[in-house]
Amino acid sequence: MSQPEWFDWAQSERSIGDYFRAENPHLFGEVCKLLFDGDPMMIHLIAEPEGYAPEAGSILRALPQCQSEQDAQELLFNVFTQWFSSDFAGSLDQYAPTAKKLWALWLSQQFE
Repeated sequence: MSQPEWFDWAQSERSIGDYFRAENPHLFGEVCKLLFDGDPMMIHLIAEPEGYAPEAGSILRALPQCQSEQDAQELLFNVFTQWFSSDFAGSLDQYAPTAKKLWALWLSQQFE
């Protein structure tokens, strides 16, 4: 039986997450916790912060290109749309509170 077409993409994204976890475990953990606490998709299904590890890796890969909180919000929305689907990801607006915290975390990391 062949693998679904998304399987290779998901494996690649998980490898990216593993890289960021190894490079900066504190930041990686903080992003996982931020996603867990904010639950931007409002599904309440993830039992622990590490449940967001795949998405955290995807976010950390693209976060350096963000120039604003709005960019971070769009990044979050796009990542969750990629990982799940546009129907399941919800609306861009529901990512605003988490994006605000993510952007503040990112800026604080830049000055350490």
